[in-house]
Amino acid sequence: MLKLESKQQPMIKIGTKEKELKYVLNLVLSGSISEKEVIEFACKHTGMQPTMVKAAIESSLQIVELYIALGYSVKLGDLGTFYPTIDSKAVDSNTEAGLSQLKKVNIRFRPNSELVEKVNKADKELKGVFKIVDYERKFYEEVGRKDFADASDGTTGNDGNGNSDGGGGGSSSGDDLVG
Repeated sequence: MLKLESKQQPMIKIGTKEKELKYVLNLVLSGSISEKEVIEFACKHTGMQPTMVKAAIESSLQIVELYIALGYSVKLGDLGTFYPTIDSKAVDSNTEAGLSQLKKVNIRFRPNSELVEKVNKADKELKGVFKIVDYERKFYEEVGRKDFADASDGTTGNDGNGNSDGGGGGSSSGDDLVG
């Protein structure tokens, strides 16, 4: 389950040097899974021995690393594609072009549409409840806060007098509120 929170961050207004506080949406990581946990899960669900699963994972990772280092993109099923890119300095002429332009090599990941769809359909857990202010520009206004224990219905809390619990205003931007 994805956990999202609204966080106030300084933003520089376009055309001025004035800073303005805006609300942006941040992903709160649920934690991380170790290679050992992945191996244990695979063993439990496949009946394979841990040494076989570990050898298969390590061999697969070595192959992925090798081919990326050789300049290939590597597609891994419904997960996505890993591929290398570079950052380089611009020069004025072809005679100046060369390795001295290279700043760094990057490794990128492009998820397949199936993975993106699964994540977008996953229940999203919010630390605040938002309403859409401007759909085209993806601005959202926080209209209330709830505890995670009762956040599953997506409504704001109420104190019995029609007031939402917490309140707070501001804009945030984020693609993950509308799925």
